Amino acid sequence: MNIIAGLVAVLMVVFSLSAQSKKVLQEKKAKLQKELNYTTQLLKETQADKKNSLSQLEKLNRNIEARMELIQTIEAEVKMLEQEIITHRLEIEKKNKALQKLKDQYAEMVFTAWLNRNQFNKVMYVVSAKDYNQGVRRIQYFNQVNDLRKQRLDEIIELNTRLQQKVDELRAIREEKSKALIQQTQETKKLENDKKQKEETIAKLKSKEKELTEKIKKKEKEKEQLEAKIKAIIDKELKEAEARRKKAKETVSTTKTETKSTGTKASEKTEIKEVKSTPTGTFTESGFASNKGRLPWPVEKGVITGKFGIQPHPVFSTIVIKNDGIDITTERGASVRAVYKGEVTGVFRVDGYENVVIIRHGDYLTVYSNLATVNVSKGNMVEAKQKIGTVATDDDGKSFLNFQVRYGSAVQNPAIWLSR
Repeated sequence: MNIIAGLVAVLMVVFSLSAQSKKVLQEKKAKLQKELNYTTQLLKETQADKKNSLSQLEKLNRNIEARMELIQTIEAEVKMLEQEIITHRLEIEKKNKALQKLKDQYAEMVFTAWLNRNQFNKVMYVVSAKDYNQGVRRIQYFNQVNDLRKQRLDEIIELNTRLQQKVDELRAIREEKSKALIQQTQETKKLENDKKQKEETIAKLKSKEKELTEKIKKKEKEKEQLEAKIKAIIDKELKEAEARRKKAKETVSTTKTETKSTGTKASEKTEIKEVKSTPTGTFTESGFASNKGRLPWPVEKGVITGKFGIQPHPVFSTIVIKNDGIDITTERGASVRAVYKGEVTGVFRVDGYENVVIIRHGDYLTVYSNLATVNVSKGNMVEAKQKIGTVATDDDGKSFLNFQVRYGSAVQNPAIWLSR
């Protein structure tokens, strides 16, 4: 009995700690399912179009990644449910034993009462008392026995109710586990189907190796042009900032010389105040940086189909591709929005990436490439989630946004900046 009680106590602590984890898993599962539904929708559009197998492969890859993550999440959920089942079983066993003990005690009381059912014997027992006080005590004894019997009955009813609740909870958890296992089986079958489609798509793409290799080389050149233009804008801003700093330094130096010659303290205070009020950016670095991992996505709906950094091509492993940002595939004509408040410091056009917008947030910049239309101009101040344009669709029917985050000229992985 003590061993079972100890196990129940330990498992209750584990259960209370895992309750939040279970909620997190369920939320994650819902998000992944939502993403998979959206990616599947985009995939169907690509398959119906029959124009771009490479775009189809990108979506299939993301589908496979998300589905594998979903299966792992379901597995973790199943393990938690199994732990809950063990906890409930031990609790039920403990309550059953406690209930049986109460029932035995109650049965003994009822049997004793049956033996002493003759009311005449009770009266004689009270009357035969030595004195009044003993008679009162004997009456109290009978009342206490009756009360105790009623109390035991109430305890049996209450414990039986709690036991039934635990049994119902256990049944619900088992049903939940059963549904999770069914979902896991379904997702595993879908994963196998996705992998099969991926192999078929890769085989089709490899049959067009020469044509695709030329396209890849062209795309890499377009990326280099995009990088060169972004760098040129950043370098120009740095030169302008340096010129402002030199001018400010010269102003301070001149002010100090004039102050020494005139001895006017008021003039010194005024000039220094003017120099301090010349900031490098409207918004501070800390404002943007503090939102890492919480920034809104630059499109309302979308999935990451192009990862950040240097990586092998998904079809031709000998070819290495570089991405200074992430490619977010979305719906045709989707609105593009600023992820944080800032100043538009560049609007230009590059082959392969259509229109490009750069927004400065203190020492950080965000870059939005492949826009069909642009709603802002250089020098405009924008707010978070403000529309700055619409996504372009390329010749292969792919609607995507290339999104970058930079600290000065250094590129950052945008995926870790966006909310998940």
